[in-house]
Amino acid sequence: MKVITETELRDIFKKTPFTSFDLPNGTKLTPAASQFLSERKIVVLRDGVSEKDLAKEDKRFNVSAPTPAYPQKAPEPLPIANPKKAEAEAGDSNLNTKNVNPQKAEHMTHIRGAHLVPKSHPVISFRGKLDTFEAILLDLVTETESVGLTGLAKDLSDLLEYSRQMMKAEVTEQPLQVLEIRGWTPKDIRERSHYPKKFYGVNHFTPQPSHGRIMARMNYLRTQARELELAAVRAFYSDDGTTRDDILQAVNRFSSLIYVFMIELLAGEYKYGA
Repeated sequence: MKVITETELRDIFKKTPFTSFDLPNGTKLTPAASQFLSERKIVVLRDGVSEKDLAKEDKRFNVSAPTPAYPQKAPEPLPIANPKKAEAEAGDSNLNTKNVNPQKAEHMTHIRGAHLVPKSHPVISFRGKLDTFEAILLDLVTETESVGLTGLAKDLSDLLEYSRQMMKAEVTEQPLQVLEIRGWTPKDIRERSHYPKKFYGVNHFTPQPSHGRIMARMNYLRTQARELELAAVRAFYSDDGTTRDDILQAVNRFSSLIYVFMIELLAGEYKYGA
């Protein structure tokens, strides 16, 4: 399903301001895009919704300007029954707006720009999980460096940097580059995690206390990657499809990549001081 973002709408509006937006079948607006239209009182149409339907929804906007993007059917303008009354009401509305306390409720937060959502919103939950994942990664990078596992620290640092790029891409609604650590593509990561004997000469394993503290903490990081993936699915998947396939694929590979690091640690691929 195609997703229309706030950035796209801003570009279109900057070139040709519009008062209605015809949303074609098979597309949906991001929350930020919906907020952009709502703040400007731009009517959202679907397949050129009829004047009767507009009246039923009490949409009192002048929609005579043609939709500059995805045009299908230009709606007729809706007459205002009493222009003077409507003008007075608009004046009262502006006055009331100025007197409203802009402070947000404690259970609400900004998802993008001025758009407020409950803190339980799936996307906000995903950001929280990603933030936790980054914090654990940062802590583990410093510990692996302190014990001399510089190669592992470098790989974990690269993963940390990528996870921060993911946060930025999600918040700004920009594409996320494909995950590539040590030159491994997502397919390479999957192959190595599925066939450790082939690549490292060791079998699949379950971490044990005898494997030491670093292995135990790597395993904990792996479980947090699994939790992060579940949060991403809740945020970006619905019955209508997915909205961020790039993020979903990346987080799906996080746990596999960390498991590969664990296999390399067990197989002695990471050397102390190197």
